[in-house]
Amino acid sequence: MLSALEAQGRVLAERAAARARGRVAEALRAELPGVTVTVEGEAVVLSGRIAPDDARLRWIGSLLP
Repeated sequence: MLSALEAQGRVLAERAAARARGRVAEALRAELPGVTVTVEGEAVVLSGRIAPDDARLRWIGSLLP
């Protein structure tokens, strides 16, 4: 019984994590026009050019745990 509960907990946790990755990706797309944002597995990947001193990079950092 405990194994079934663990398995269900893992499934629910993965679904929640996938939804969170999607929300982060959407927020990044909205905030960073011109930057490509994709979800690849467990990662949110940004591609494009942005100046190193752009204040939006601090905003991205605030999304990280």
